[in-house]
Amino acid sequence: MERGSELGVPVAGWDLRRWYWIGGSPCAGKSSVAATLANLYGLLHVECDVRAEQRLARMAGHHLAAYTELTALGVCERLARPPQWQAERELAFYREQFDFLLAELAALPADRRAVVEGADLLPDLLQHIGVPMSRAVWMVPTADFQLRHYAMREWVPAYLQGCADPEQAFQNWMQRDVLFAKRIRKLAASVGRRVIVVDSAESLEEAVGTVERHFGL
Repeated sequence: MERGSELGVPVAGWDLRRWYWIGGSPCAGKSSVAATLANLYGLLHVECDVRAEQRLARMAGHHLAAYTELTALGVCERLARPPQWQAERELAFYREQFDFLLAELAALPADRRAVVEGADLLPDLLQHIGVPMSRAVWMVPTADFQLRHYAMREWVPAYLQGCADPEQAFQNWMQRDVLFAKRIRKLAASVGRRVIVVDSAESLEEAVGTVERHFGL
């Protein structure tokens, strides 16, 4: 069966061997590893988060269930929901937006090698479009590593300042991401994909080296 997307993105025509993909859960070092590899090997660094607002605008009017649910809630309303609900909706949202993300990627220069990174890249979705095993990896942090590093991010208090109970909102957020990481590991295992678990014992250089070797760079 020819691979493609509901939006008509010509996935089957891409040379997917020229692209490298780093998915996973938040706070795992995906962006740092991708930026380092892009600098070392002259790759185009594509961050899925960068065009998130424009992507949301393009999704409007397509009657997408998770998109509709999540965009109807403010940050504090969303974080007040049970972590399991949040993790499930986030996964559903990434599935709904995948074709819109592919449309953005299809517009990139065809002659450039690129490293694409973001939590948006679910293992089974990349499997479906035919990304080779050696060109994709998923990074997930341990729960302790995630909590430590999120607590150090200066923008977090401002992000939660409008919440009635900022501490509970933060705990729900962290638990959501722990559940998301578990789901990523399960999805990757189901399609035989590589997962790297990141903890405080591993330096950025070591993480870069692990991904570099997997990609055969």
